[in-house]
Amino acid sequence: MTTSGRFIVVEGLEGAGKTSAIRTIQQWLNEQQIKFISTREPGGTPLAEQIRTIVKQVQDEKVAPETELLLMYASRVQLVKTVIQPALQQGCWVLGDRHDLALSLVHG
Repeated sequence: MTTSGRFIVVEGLEGAGKTSAIRTIQQWLNEQQIKFISTREPGGTPLAEQIRTIVKQVQDEKVAPETELLLMYASRVQLVKTVIQPALQQGCWVLGDRHDLALSLVHG
C-alpha cells in the first residue's frame, strides 16, 4: 500500500495514557501495512538524546527557564530536520510522542 507521509502527534501530561494511545496507533498502522516511524521529545536523534540527558539531569546550578526552553527547541529542530522531514518526504508516517506542530509548520 502506497501512502503519502502523515505526522500524528500524541500529547498529554504524564500518566495521561500517551503510551497506550501510541501502542494502539502503532498496531493499527501495522495492520494497515503503513510504513511508520515513532519519535519522542526531547530526543529522537543521537544529538537530541544528549540534549534530553542534559534537560532531565539534576544540575548543580539552577537552570534558567530560557536555557531549558532553548535546549528543548534545539532538540526539536534536530529531530525535525534529520528524522521527521526526511521520513515524511519518503512517504513514511511519523508518530510523535509529543511535539509542537507550530515549529514544524513555520520552519518546515
